[in-house]
Amino acid sequence: MNRRRLLVAGSALAGSTFLGTATAAAQDKYPSKPIRLVVPFPPGGPTDVFGRRYGERLSALLGQPVVIENKAGAGGTIGADLVAKSKPDGYTMLFGSSSTQVTSPLLMPVMPYHPVKDFILFIVGNVPMVIAANPTLPAKTLPELVALLKAHPDKYRYSSSGMGSINHLGGELFKMKAGNLSALHVPYKGNSPALQACLSGEVDFMLDTFGTSFSHYKSGKLRYLAVCDEKRSALAPEVPTTGESGLPEVQVLTVNPVALPAGTPPEIVTAIAEATRRIMADEKLQADLRSMSIDPVGDADSVKSAAYFTREIERWEPIIKATGAKME
Repeated sequence: MNRRRLLVAGSALAGSTFLGTATAAAQDKYPSKPIRLVVPFPPGGPTDVFGRRYGERLSALLGQPVVIENKAGAGGTIGADLVAKSKPDGYTMLFGSSSTQVTSPLLMPVMPYHPVKDFILFIVGNVPMVIAANPTLPAKTLPELVALLKAHPDKYRYSSSGMGSINHLGGELFKMKAGNLSALHVPYKGNSPALQACLSGEVDFMLDTFGTSFSHYKSGKLRYLAVCDEKRSALAPEVPTTGESGLPEVQVLTVNPVALPAGTPPEIVTAIAEATRRIMADEKLQADLRSMSIDPVGDADSVKSAAYFTREIERWEPIIKATGAKME
């Protein structure tokens, strides 16, 4: 009788252990609950639109809802800081930009997070800037603009969406690399008024993205002088690059990475990397992104992505210091 009781108890214990192990395994399988994808900018902007398209496809691949959370403010650093300090379990991700990983942290008196070391990054797309001019400007090429600015210091003006914005810093990079040119910077509260100022002739030129300025270029209301990238754009293949125009160092892009907090387990990092590769290989998504002037990037290589942002920080830090731009 005692032996039978021991056998029954042992069987029950074994069954309990098996169920416990099976339950733990089921709980440990990633993902087992919704994923939060933080977009650190307001709804409706290019990063938000791209992030939502990525999130929809990530949800379909992983079989769990991907909830978009817009956490805007301080140039994207509020949302990025939230992700950097979140539990590294794969359930909180960032859909960031060059602002969150390069310029905004450098503009702050104290960086709230390290833009590379505190994340595992996968670049998924980039948008080159273009040097655009009002058609009344007596310069039809970038070399002609350089000559014009050299001949007339401080006569001509360029607009930006604010001190420390990418089009402000890009303008300063252009001036520096073209021979420390003198052109007046006119900051506006946002990209839309900065673009309107260039269209109206209130300022003479600006750096902008294809996405916001391309229709004005096609209608003849803007003149494109050069693409700030190493290759020409498929949207406007007739426009030369800054390299072809004699200024190869004037490369200005906004880059979008997907990011996990540092310390995320390797198997989860691998799962997100593989899902990201599959998402970015989607030809329909690629065509959709290119229509928004976004060049898709599909390798989901965290080492290359970290190296890229490290180089960008080193490249932009002296420019930011030279401008004296700060984010309070």
